[in-house]
Amino acid sequence: MTVTLPPGPPHSADIEALIEAARRRQRRRRRLIALLVAVVVIAGTADYLVLGSALSGHRTSGGPRKSGAVRSGAAIRLERPGALALGSRGVLYIADEGRNQILERLPNGTFRIVAGTGKAGFSGDGGKALRAELNMPRGMAIGRDGTLYFADTGNNRIRAIAPDGIISTIVGNGKYGWVRSGTPAHAATLVSPDAVTIGPDGRLYIADSGDNEVLRLETNGTVTEIAGNRRYAGVYGVGRPAVNASPDGPSGLAFDRADNLYIAGFAVKTLLMITPKGIMTLPDGIGNFYPRGEGDLVTAPDGSVLAANTLAIVRLTPHGMAPIFDFSRKPFAGVTFFLPEGIAVAPNGDIYADTWDGNGYANKTALIVVRPGKKPRVLWKG
Repeated sequence: MTVTLPPGPPHSADIEALIEAARRRQRRRRRLIALLVAVVVIAGTADYLVLGSALSGHRTSGGPRKSGAVRSGAAIRLERPGALALGSRGVLYIADEGRNQILERLPNGTFRIVAGTGKAGFSGDGGKALRAELNMPRGMAIGRDGTLYFADTGNNRIRAIAPDGIISTIVGNGKYGWVRSGTPAHAATLVSPDAVTIGPDGRLYIADSGDNEVLRLETNGTVTEIAGNRRYAGVYGVGRPAVNASPDGPSGLAFDRADNLYIAGFAVKTLLMITPKGIMTLPDGIGNFYPRGEGDLVTAPDGSVLAANTLAIVRLTPHGMAPIFDFSRKPFAGVTFFLPEGIAVAPNGDIYADTWDGNGYANKTALIVVRPGKKPRVLWKG
C-alpha cells in the first residue's frame, strides 16, 4: 500500500521565493496607485490653468497693475465700501473698510482685489500690495503717473501703490501726534488720516481729522501744514490765514478750477474753503450741507466740486450748493435711503457712489452710477 504523506514544512529557499513574490506584487500596486494619482493631478491642473487663464486675461492701465495670485470673481462681495477713485479708462477703485482691502470693479461687474490680504494690520511695504496688510483704508487719489494714494487710517499712514503693484508708505510713522511744518514725511505722526487729493500743483494734500490738520506733501520729502492748530475741531478762524484756523476735523478734500480747496468738516458737519491766498472761508449759500463718509468730495469735469451729502449728491461752488440727486424720495432697484459714503466722477459726468447697510439708513450695501437728470443705475448690491 502506498502511503501519501502530508506536505512538510517549506524549505528556506521556498520561503524566500514566496517573500519575493509578495514584494513584487506590492511594488506593482504602488506603481499603479502612483499612476492613478498622477492622472488625477494632471487633469486637475489642466482645469486650474484654463480657469486661471480666463481670470487673468484682463489688464488695465492708469493704476496699479495686478501681480501675484489672481483673486477675483463673483465670490468677492463688498462689505463696508467707502471711498472711491477713478483711474484712466474708467477703472473704478473701492476702499472697503470691512474687508481691509482695496478692490477694483471689473468690466463684467465682479471685483478684483488690488491691495490687502484681508487681515487688519500693517505689513508689506516694498512688496506686492496684494500681500500687504491694511487697516481701514479710506480716501484715495490717483496721481498723474497712475500711482494710487490712499489713507491707511488704522495704521496712521498714507500709502501708495505704484503702477507695478508695489506698495510703500509715503507719509507717517504709525505714531500719534501733531505734525509741524518741515517734518520729514516718514517721521510725521498722523492721528486719523481720512482723505487725500492731488492739487493743481501736482502735490498730495492730506486731511487728518484726528489731528484737525490739512497737510501738503512737498517735493523735498517734508510735509507742510496748510490748515489747523492745536485746539479742538470746530469752526473758528474764518477770514484769517488757514494755518491758524480750524478745518473742523477734515474728512474730505477737493480743488475747484479756481484752485480753491474745499474741506468737508466732520466735527460739526460743515463745509469750509481755503482760497488760493491761503485764507479760510465759509462758501456762500451752503445751507443744509451735512458731509458723510471719508473722501466724500471730488472735482467734477466742469471744475466744480461734487459732494456726498446726507441722502443726496450735490454740486458745490463758492456761491452756493445745488442738488444733483436726492435719494430720500423714493427707492430704486430695491435700495432705500441710499446714504452715499464715497463718490467719484468720470470725464463724461457719470457719478459713482456707494453705501452700506450698517450706516443707519440704507437697507442694502450697493454701488451705483448716476447721470445727472436720469435715474441711478445699480452696478452691484448685496
